[in-house]
Amino acid sequence: MIRKFLLFGSLVIVLNLVFSSCTLFKKNISKEVIVALPDTLFTASIGSTAMYTKYTNTLSSQQIVSSFLKGFVNESKNTANVKFQFGTEGADYLLKIKSLRISETSKTEKINDTKSAYNGQEVLLNTVEAYADLDITELNHPETKLNSCSNSKQRSESETNNRDLGDLVTGANKDHTKYHTKLLSDNIAISLAEDVGRRVWVPITRRISKQVN
Repeated sequence: MIRKFLLFGSLVIVLNLVFSSCTLFKKNISKEVIVALPDTLFTASIGSTAMYTKYTNTLSSQQIVSSFLKGFVNESKNTANVKFQFGTEGADYLLKIKSLRISETSKTEKINDTKSAYNGQEVLLNTVEAYADLDITELNHPETKLNSCSNSKQRSESETNNRDLGDLVTGANKDHTKYHTKLLSDNIAISLAEDVGRRVWVPITRRISKQVN
């Protein structure tokens, strides 16, 4: 029992490290700086090359921009010695969104399980990715551009032989030979956009830290 508890505790710690990696890998900034995003009229591009689009066909650019900015602003509040604002007055560094996009793609995978009637069957799995790319410059030295800051994150459907709720209710698939597609959440693109907005603060703090410290 103790061993199981320790293993569970270790798993929780690892998961916490993974989900808080944005904070963990941010660079400390030794003095107070003001970072501004003067242009809030940027748009997000949304595209799909998937054979069957499932997660991006009803999205609007404004939804993606709003979600990105939500994660962006929230993470800025958790960055010591950094004040974020939208106006340029008093700013030390200016940010410009070069690219914000959501893409949906698909790929074919083959089930490899000789014990299953599904063996050899091809399945189509979709992937959704969010990507952001920013420029950062010093307000008093606009000719000097720091290296670009970018981040991306994606989530993919998967094929699984785990028992779903229906199997548990009916008692089916106890031998795990029945396969089904594990879908993504309906709002996966919104979630990824917000997460990328949060995560992109890692390279931003690294660029500023290199200049300031």
